[in-house]
Amino acid sequence: MWNPEKLVKVTEYLHKTGKIEGLFLSSSVFKDPDYTVEKELEVIRALRKHGYVGYIHLRIMPGTSRQLIQEAVRLADRVGVNLEAPTRDVFEDLCPDKGGFYNDIVKRLEWISEEVKRLRRKNVKYGFTRVGVDTQMIVGAVNDTDRQYLETTDWLYSKLGLRRVYYSGFEPIPQTPLESQKPCSASREYRLYQASFLIRDYGFEIDELYSIMTDDDFLPNIDPKIAFAKANPDMFPVDLNTANRPEILRIPGVGPTTANKLIEARNVVKIRHLSDLEKVVGRGLARRMSVYVELREKKLTELLE
Repeated sequence: MWNPEKLVKVTEYLHKTGKIEGLFLSSSVFKDPDYTVEKELEVIRALRKHGYVGYIHLRIMPGTSRQLIQEAVRLADRVGVNLEAPTRDVFEDLCPDKGGFYNDIVKRLEWISEEVKRLRRKNVKYGFTRVGVDTQMIVGAVNDTDRQYLETTDWLYSKLGLRRVYYSGFEPIPQTPLESQKPCSASREYRLYQASFLIRDYGFEIDELYSIMTDDDFLPNIDPKIAFAKANPDMFPVDLNTANRPEILRIPGVGPTTANKLIEARNVVKIRHLSDLEKVVGRGLARRMSVYVELREKKLTELLE
């Protein structure tokens, strides 16, 4: 365990010499959750007192008291606690020694969210969890499904206002209870990230993602936006001149920035030909999008072939 004073000095040195832009501060549990978080906060208090205005990302421990959570939210730029699993049953199989799923972890995420909302209007140059709340779940360690992860992710974004949900594919460790479990595939982790961004940034409803899952509740191993387009041919082709933003965001390859460009461009010129589209989004993306949008050069029978 690092001495708090030493960690402060090392952080200040690395920040002043331009070697780091911020600090990610986490720990295993020593003695009890409050003792551990208090040690973490010693570091942050000292850094702020010494004039450090750099980024601080703090991981608190399951079961941390609300008083310490209040201080953590006030001092750090991002705060989170690892949820570890999407449901209580998965949590109890995965990490039975980390306390109660709802009381020690979910409730702490709710407290963090409540404190952030209470302090969000403060106008300060650092702290007050201005970069938002985050969490992490381990994928594929025990019997689980993609539907479980995305259902929980949707709740975390919509109800608690989390800024980011991280997924960590399981890797077995020798001489542990799960050493014989197969590792999670990188593709599964990647598809969960893609689907979670569709919820967070693209306005997809959770039921829309359920509709593309396999019978055993897993995402197909293709881009979920492409899977959605193939499953909903009646929604395509999209007329870029009349479609609203959510409809444009459902086009594979189109993100929020590109959607804004398209909406801005059509206020000046009609997008009716491939050349019009290329001027707005570039040749490569225009070619990929052309399958899903209404263009005069394209026969509608070519849709989604």
